[in-house]
Amino acid sequence: MSGKLILFWDFDAEWGAERSRSGGGPKAWGPLEFRCTERLLKILDRFSVKVCFAVVGAVALPGNRPYHDPGLIREIAAQGHEVASHAMHHEWLPGVGRTDLRRVIRQSKEALETCIMQPVTTFAPTYNQPFDFWERGSISLSERREVPRDRVDLGFLCKILREEGFTFCRVAYKPIGERLGIRLGRSENFMPRVERIRGVVTLRVNAFGFRQDTTRLMDDAVAKNGYVVCFAHPHALEGNGPQSENYLIPFLEHVQGLVSSENLEVLLPREIAKEHYSRGF
Repeated sequence: MSGKLILFWDFDAEWGAERSRSGGGPKAWGPLEFRCTERLLKILDRFSVKVCFAVVGAVALPGNRPYHDPGLIREIAAQGHEVASHAMHHEWLPGVGRTDLRRVIRQSKEALETCIMQPVTTFAPTYNQPFDFWERGSISLSERREVPRDRVDLGFLCKILREEGFTFCRVAYKPIGERLGIRLGRSENFMPRVERIRGVVTLRVNAFGFRQDTTRLMDDAVAKNGYVVCFAHPHALEGNGPQSENYLIPFLEHVQGLVSSENLEVLLPREIAKEHYSRGF
C-alpha cells in the first residue's frame, strides 16, 4: 500500500501569458517559462523525480523565445519526463467551438510529436477547463453563460481526445455537492479515483503548488493509498508564492523520503493509462 503522486508543470510560454484570464490583461511572465524550466530540470534531476510537462503545442514549433523553443521541449523528453499537450496556442477550450476543437487538439499533438519523436497521449486542459460535466453533477454556470452555443463540455472534449489518440486527461470538474460544501466551509481534501470518460482515463486535480496543505494531502494519500494530482507553472518558480522554489525544495525532500521508505510512488500519466488499459479498465 502506498500513496501516488502525479505532478504536472503547465508550460504556457508567451501564449498563455497573453491569454491570461486572471484579470488585468496580458501578463509579463512569458519569457520566464523558459529560464525557469531550465532551472526546474536541474532540480528534478537532483531529486530523481519524473514529472509531466503540459506544453502548449506552438512552443514546439521552430522559432524563438518567448513563443518557441523546440530544443527545450526535446530536452524535457530526453530527461525522461512526459510531454503532454496543453492545447495549441493556450486556447480557452469551452469557447473554441466543437468544430475547431479537433483542429486545436490535432495540431498540438502533431507539433509535439514531430518535435520529440515520441507519442503524446496525455492532455491537460488550459485553465483546467471545461468544468461543465452534467453526468457527474458538475454544472458551470459561467461557461454556459459565456458560451451559450457550440460550447465544449468535458464529455465532448474527452470524446475528441480519444478519437485523436489520447489515453489520459487531467480534469477538474466539481460535483454540486462539493461546491456547496466549499461555500459552507465544510470542504475536505478529496482523493480522486481513476475514472474513464468517453474512453479516456482521467484523474481530477486536488492540489496546487507545494505549501504545507499539499504536503499534508500527500501524507493523507499515503495513509489511504490515494492519489495526489498536483500542478504548477514554471514561471512561478522564481516568485514567493506556493509554486516557488522556496516551497518546491522542501516538498521534493519530503517526496524523496516517502519514496525511499516505499510509502509513495511518483507516476506519469501515461503509466497510469497504460496500467488501466492493460487490465481492461
